[in-house]
Amino acid sequence: MMAGKLIDGHYHLGRTAKTTRFENVEDLFAYREEAGLEAVCVHSIVQWETKNLLRNPLAILAKLTDPKRIYAFGGVIYPQPDRQSEPFDYAGQAKELISMGFDGIKIQNKPLYKGEWSLPYYHENFDDFFAWLEKEQIPVMFHVGDPKEFWDINRIPKQMYDFGWYYGEDLPSYESFYEETDRMLKKFPGLNMTIPHFYFLSDDLKRLRHFMDTYPNVKIDITPGGEMYFNFSICQDFAREFFLEYQDRILFGTDNYGGNEDSGSKEQRLLGIKKIQEMKAFLEQKESVFQGVRLRGLSLPESVLHRIYRDNFIRWAGKEPKPVRPLEAEQMVKGYRRLAEEREEGKDLLPDFDKVLEALEKRRGPRE
Repeated sequence: MMAGKLIDGHYHLGRTAKTTRFENVEDLFAYREEAGLEAVCVHSIVQWETKNLLRNPLAILAKLTDPKRIYAFGGVIYPQPDRQSEPFDYAGQAKELISMGFDGIKIQNKPLYKGEWSLPYYHENFDDFFAWLEKEQIPVMFHVGDPKEFWDINRIPKQMYDFGWYYGEDLPSYESFYEETDRMLKKFPGLNMTIPHFYFLSDDLKRLRHFMDTYPNVKIDITPGGEMYFNFSICQDFAREFFLEYQDRILFGTDNYGGNEDSGSKEQRLLGIKKIQEMKAFLEQKESVFQGVRLRGLSLPESVLHRIYRDNFIRWAGKEPKPVRPLEAEQMVKGYRRLAEEREEGKDLLPDFDKVLEALEKRRGPRE
């Protein structure tokens, strides 16, 4: 397969637990070029945390800077957790994000946040939000749960434990996330939704097949979780059969991200490119090495690879990224800057907000 026919449909400007900064936009452009990708889709998780406030502004700047090759899914700002039960205009925000040029909406339901945020997505407070997304067929990337191992102190990888992603008995169970998603989808079964990381069901493909057949509008992506590829290798024949059966509903993505205070930009790009190479080798070959372990690969037909690498994403998110409305984008950035300024922990972000506004001003040109 030609690298230029590959779209990374799942990229983050910064690591989930870290503050996203202005320089991460340049990391994105260097990554796309060095990896030889046709396009990259940036996903912004915002919620209520101040450290996330630069994500939507930087994503819209990236789209304006490289409008033919950068897609972006915007994240909605949530109320503070102590006000989560109050009505909130999630739908209005989503409409504004799509209107200004975002290609879809990113939603996060990660166990890490359940200690603060217990309101489930099937709650009536989200009904207008999901009803609009379903009616307009807006592409939605909806992260649900985490690997089963993260609830088991004897099985969780040390790196994930060090991130603080061991959930133990103090957070909702692994199964509770599937129950919540099922209740939400029963209300809004027509959502144009992709669930990443194979819905963390790579070790139970029969269950995943039942889910896919129950909700035929839902798609999944193959973004690691490395456990996915080891699980696929164990049941190689069944996994290959699954990929062939659902070849029109499986998308390629990496979870790669830009450099930050823990690692330099170049180091992250090299690691990201290596991940792409290992993922492709697993999909294309009968045997491959993934994260230092020799696995039995899937050796998929080229027609299926084309769908997974590119065609399924385009059919989902659009043949080209949506054009940005610069004035609406600028108003959004100014609103986010005011919010950061009002919060003590947001003061550190203000210089980066000013850089975004300066870059937007240059790209917009003089007012008519």
